[in-house]
Amino acid sequence: MKKNRFAPRVAVLALGTTLALAATSAAAQQAVVYGVLDAFAGSIRTEAPGAPAASRTAVDSGGMQTSFVGIAGSEDLGGGLKAVFQLEAFLRVDAGAAGRFDGDAFWARSAAVGFEGEFGRSTFGRNTTPYFAATLKFNPLADSFVVGPMIAHTFRGPLAGDTAMDNSVRLQAAGRGAWRADLLWSAGEERGTEPDGHRGRAFDAAIHYASGPFEASLAYRSIDLSGTIAPADGRDQKAWLLGASYDLKAAKLFGQYQDIADSGAGPASALDVRTWQLGAAVPLGAGNVLASWASSSLDDADPLTPDDRDTWTVGYDYRLSKRTDLYAMLYRDALKAPAGQKERVVAVGMRHRF
Repeated sequence: MKKNRFAPRVAVLALGTTLALAATSAAAQQAVVYGVLDAFAGSIRTEAPGAPAASRTAVDSGGMQTSFVGIAGSEDLGGGLKAVFQLEAFLRVDAGAAGRFDGDAFWARSAAVGFEGEFGRSTFGRNTTPYFAATLKFNPLADSFVVGPMIAHTFRGPLAGDTAMDNSVRLQAAGRGAWRADLLWSAGEERGTEPDGHRGRAFDAAIHYASGPFEASLAYRSIDLSGTIAPADGRDQKAWLLGASYDLKAAKLFGQYQDIADSGAGPASALDVRTWQLGAAVPLGAGNVLASWASSSLDDADPLTPDDRDTWTVGYDYRLSKRTDLYAMLYRDALKAPAGQKERVVAVGMRHRF
């Protein structure tokens, strides 16, 4: 199929027009433009059994956080009720390109409209998932897809589904004391035909608790993957994640335990992955020393595939201001027992929030 070379220009023009409309309509409703620009320079080295190591020098996007631009706003409807909207697009700063990768949806981070009131906030569209929010909250590398161990073992690992889900309804319930609930239901592909008519249908939820220096959450995801390996295979995946943090002032400690069970198309393709993550953020000067380690056991029927995965990161995040920070990170990821692919990343970068 011939590429449409004008498509990126059209997408950028659409974003510019949307931003202009948001700015000119500020008198009628509250609207803000915000985002993150993150870029780094460094080296990435990969190794695989039976193959020579490959290294490359990189100037890339999103070392600490995936770059994006967003527009959000609200309109007062009276009686304590507001109409709300949110549009967020990922960016690749190194290439000036839209999306996390070629072919990514333009508003892939979120595209939702809904209501906000005393009950909390309810939105419809492509919503950020509660499971993703819980994953990033309880590890010191948060949502880094380049040097974050827990993200590597989850969203760059066996977990099905994205950080946001299409065709979804999300309810962020108003807090009740120390407790808060976050629920999402996605209709998935909903082809309306059998077999596998509900492929992609998902339920995603998290319950959060916060009291003083202690915070914790329990998150759950269930997603219908029927027909993704073989027609009418009945495949599905269930995952749950327990996370907690404690702020000692001298250091903030993080811990997570996760279990991802994938039924596959039968015993031969079933997979169960159990993961531990421990981390810390230690204040030092104008920034924080960040360290995180994640370890997974991979249980499947194939004796030739690795049974363990270990990943660690250590580095320093230096705050130049409330909006801007510099970082230097060393990341190491390895599959083993038997030995599998390894990756090492050295990254020095800058992140700016606006």
